[in-house]
Amino acid sequence: MSGIRIIAGELRGRVLPFANRDFDNADITPQKVKGALFSMIGEWLHGRGFLDLYAGSGQIGIEALSRGADPVVINEKDPKRFRFIKTWLSNINYASPPHLLNFTDLKALDYLNQSRISVRYVFLDPPYEKTKEGIARYRDVVMAIGERGILDDGGQIVIQHFHRAVLDETVGPFRLRTTKKYGRTSLSVYE
Repeated sequence: MSGIRIIAGELRGRVLPFANRDFDNADITPQKVKGALFSMIGEWLHGRGFLDLYAGSGQIGIEALSRGADPVVINEKDPKRFRFIKTWLSNINYASPPHLLNFTDLKALDYLNQSRISVRYVFLDPPYEKTKEGIARYRDVVMAIGERGILDDGGQIVIQHFHRAVLDETVGPFRLRTTKKYGRTSLSVYE
């Protein structure tokens, strides 16, 4: 079966049958980059909150769920992709169900703030580089995360982006700690 494989944890080996051609050719985080992400933030996330703000296929949030993150928040604004994630997760038994949101990025952050949900890790893989907003939008979202107070003390914001994009060294209270390149994709971490 083709699809996206869960790398580790309770759901290890399970496959998300996400065919990007069925979802407007959505970009999918490569397995190598996904593995690198979880190596950077920690292989096991037991009791640490995780937000996947632009879920797409849902694979990053589901990987965090598989590795014991709690709470897990998976947000996808596209209704068709959201239904895919919700349907796939409905077939899984888990001790602490994820929060599934079908909002824009800022509305999701507002919801988390109002619900008093905070997380240790925020993963951002937005399509900004393909829009007129460009990479400047990263700064706006990172600022909004700080303003909403949803990031736990010592938390990290990880942004997946095109390797040539140059992100700001500081954004509000956050500093760019590291950027690692994986082919044409980079992961940048703000703390």
